[in-house]
Amino acid sequence: MEDIIHMIKINIKSNHIQIENLYKSMFVDIDSTSIVLNDKNVVIRCTDPTNSDAASLELTEEEKGYSINYWDGYSLAESEEDKDLKKALKIFKRLAKKMAKNLRRFSQ
Repeated sequence: MEDIIHMIKINIKSNHIQIENLYKSMFVDIDSTSIVLNDKNVVIRCTDPTNSDAASLELTEEEKGYSINYWDGYSLAESEEDKDLKKALKIFKRLAKKMAKNLRRFSQ
């Protein structure tokens, strides 16, 4: 029997496909958003030209872990940190759902 070796996703860059698929699944029906994937961070932004301080969600890889920052574009800012990438991605997913829900609600 052969051993199966699973690829370990140890940084943001190695999770780009998973993150991009998450973005596509949650924001497919919201035209005014964009995603930027870099080696050490990911940013999802509302690209509404009438709002100079539009909603954004950012996941950043730092020396001692990961930070997740969410701004809803109105009054709510959330910032969380975690040393574990898997937990940070769960937080990112939760906040992405929140962002998509708010953009749908307030863009109509």
